[in-house]
Amino acid sequence: MNSNQQIQLQQKIIHYRAEIASYKNKLKSLELELKKEKMRNQYLQEKLHQIQTAHVDQYEKKIAMLENQLLSYEVALEEEKKQMEALKKNLSLPPKESPLLNVRAFFNYSLILPEEKDEDVLVIGDFVIDNIGNTPLHETIVCIRLNPPEEAKLSGKIAINPWKNDESFNMEWTFANDDWREKIKTNGEYWIKPFQHTALMPNDQLRFQNFEIRTKQTVVVEGFVYCKEIPKGTSSMNNIIINC
Repeated sequence: MNSNQQIQLQQKIIHYRAEIASYKNKLKSLELELKKEKMRNQYLQEKLHQIQTAHVDQYEKKIAMLENQLLSYEVALEEEKKQMEALKKNLSLPPKESPLLNVRAFFNYSLILPEEKDEDVLVIGDFVIDNIGNTPLHETIVCIRLNPPEEAKLSGKIAINPWKNDESFNMEWTFANDDWREKIKTNGEYWIKPFQHTALMPNDQLRFQNFEIRTKQTVVVEGFVYCKEIPKGTSSMNNIIINC
């Protein structure tokens, strides 16, 4: 090997050594970058885990809250269904009416004036009793009062002894008390009751028909109705006033 070859060989060795040193420096630089990248990647992964964990906790809390809210809605819905069923059941039942005691009475009459001065004024009429409540009325009694009592007389289909006289079966009314003559004479009060009548049903009507009153003087005629359910009674809606 001559000197030129030796020089060339040495130059190549120096060149290779320089390239090796350069590669070593590059390798160290890459290793450092890789280490930094690993650290950055680890940091990012930790951050991502924290974010995911935090979000998961929030979502789980929200889900739990929504589940509780849903449960409360389900309970409320079930309660609402029960109330609706109860309401439907109540609506399907006929409404219960509150007991209402009410009776209405009035005179329906005609006044016939005399042709001569010495003749009586004649009143022909009906005393009408209506049950305008929703409860049956029992033991109905009517009082017709003439004031002043000595100036007029009332007559009608009133049985005096309903169980002794066969003609009483044509009568619809009878006197309500034994001392009826005394009451008429003293107070001008005619206390009568239906002869064969058990109860006055709601919306039914009872009539003391075709009674007559004769008088030559001024007389006021009042009417009253009593029954077992209304013992204090009620007065008629109108009176008969005869002016002579």
